[in-house]
Order: sequence, then C-alpha cells, then structure tokens
Amino acid sequence: MSYGIAARLRPRFLVRDRAVLTGHAQRDPQRFGVTVTDPVSGVPFEVAVFKYPGPPGAPQLLAVHGFRGDHHGLELIVDGLTPYEIWVPDLPGFGVSGPMPDAPHSVEHYGHIVNQIAQFMVSPILVGHSFGSVIAAAAVAANVVDYPHLVCLNPIAKPALDAGTLVDRAATLVTDGFYRLCAALPSGVGRRLLGNKLIVWATGAFMTKTDDPRVLAYTHDQHQAYFSGFDSPITLLEAYQASITHTVTDFADRLCVPVTMIGGADDELSSPQDLSALAEVLATDDVETYVLQHTGHLMHYERSGAVAVLMVSRLTDA
Repeated sequence: MSYGIAARLRPRFLVRDRAVLTGHAQRDPQRFGVTVTDPVSGVPFEVAVFKYPGPPGAPQLLAVHGFRGDHHGLELIVDGLTPYEIWVPDLPGFGVSGPMPDAPHSVEHYGHIVNQIAQFMVSPILVGHSFGSVIAAAAVAANVVDYPHLVCLNPIAKPALDAGTLVDRAATLVTDGFYRLCAALPSGVGRRLLGNKLIVWATGAFMTKTDDPRVLAYTHDQHQAYFSGFDSPITLLEAYQASITHTVTDFADRLCVPVTMIGGADDELSSPQDLSALAEVLATDDVETYVLQHTGHLMHYERSGAVAVLMVSRLTDA
C-alpha cells in the first residue's frame, strides 16, 4: 500500500501499542544499574541497563543502540526476539545514563563500557545498530569477552563523509557544523537548538523510507520523545564525531566470531555494495549478510519484524 506526500509529512496514525506494528506483545523491561569504571581515570560510575526477561534459561543478548538513541529505539526488534533475555544499556551520556566522568565519548571507550557490562552476563550475543554496530565491533575486537556471535544492524561500513551521494555527504558536513556550533554556545541555548522539534522531525523525515503512516508516526513520536535525551551538547558532539569517523571496517581484521549483518537496500550510510566489501575483509569465514528491500537506515523502526525473524533464524542455525 502506498500513501501520499501529506501522509509522509504529517502522519496521523499515532501508535502507542507496539503490538500493532510487530504482532508481538510488548515486553516491559526491568531497569537496574551496572557499576563500571571510566576507561581513562578508573572512576566508578553507573550505567542504566534495561533487561527484557525471556523464557527460563534463555540465552542472553546484549544490544547497543545507535547515535542519539537509548533503549527505546530497539524495542520493536526486542519484542520479536522472544527466545532471548535481552539487556539494552543506555550508553553513557544518553537516555538516563550519565556521561563518562573523564574519558572522551569515543568508539573505543564505549566499547570498553560494553565489555564491562557483558561481564555481568553469560556468553551474551552482541548486537549493535548503526553507531552501535561500530561500538559492538570495537568491543569484540578488544578480545576481552567471549562473545559467541556479533549481529550488526545497518552496520556503518564506510565513513559518513565517503558514503552515499554528494547530498548525503553535504548533509553530514552541515550536521557536524551544527553540532560544533551548539557545543560552543551556552549549554542551555545549544540544548534548545538541538532539541528543536522541527529539526528533530526533519532528521527522521530525511532518513525514513517507509510510507506506512503508522510506522512514520511511531518513528516521529519516538524521535520527539527520546532523540534529545543526551547529557550535554559537548557529549553529543564527541559521540557524533566518533560516529562519522569510525566504521565496523576499522575492526574487521579482528572480528573472528560469527557475524551477521542486516542492512537496507536504500540505506544512504551503508549501501549493499559497502556491506559486501565489509564482508570480504572480516577475519571470520562465518558471515551472513541480508539486505532488506525498500528499507533505509531506520530499519529498527521500518522492518523490525523482518529483522527479528532473520536474527532468530540465523542465531538458531549458527
């Protein structure tokens, strides 16, 4: 079914019950804190973790959200992963987790935090979406936790300044300049600019590919509710610069575990060709790549059901 431009610009079918989109009952998380140490200073601090219980004795899965996200962004996929107990932390500086006390918010430092959380689990499968895929790859590459499998959703295979069309690369430069400006302004002013509802809406509208008004409405509602849940403009700038300068490819030669990649055919940040090139340089021979048609970089909203089915099938067979 196709919908007109008006439905895309102002979707009216606000969805509060995720089951309408997934066909699965909503899974309600249990929130708790995990004490980790700052990667630079060793100062202890707490990261908020949201656990979605699974069946008794269920295998565990640790999921890492993307840039400017928190645990809410992965809930549509989580709802479909019924065989698993799933932990989703709010990364430091986002959601309800405070920033790292001293360390810059870099890919390697985030990977260090993820590995500390994983040590409270039993052989967790590691999953990352978008920027979270880069963090997850860094965590695996550090070789301090025995992860049985790495799943990358919309993996970043090429630096943002090299990916997509000229328009996409120009948008990356404009966004970088905008984040730099907001970080240089007084914190309150910068935060108000970053949280401007029109700018947040435009970000989602630019990246989404679906024309289902229910999914569009859910996506915009999620972005308005959680896209501005960051600690400060400075923390956000650090994370953004990490997200546009590092890729899963940076760690490919150290990814020796089985890898599953699921991408979108219309993803501006990582094309199917980019994913194929990444698969060729991974250290592991056990890699499967799936590309969902008519899907962009917001796959976790647009095609959550298909993603969950592919993950369960692959992880069951692996």
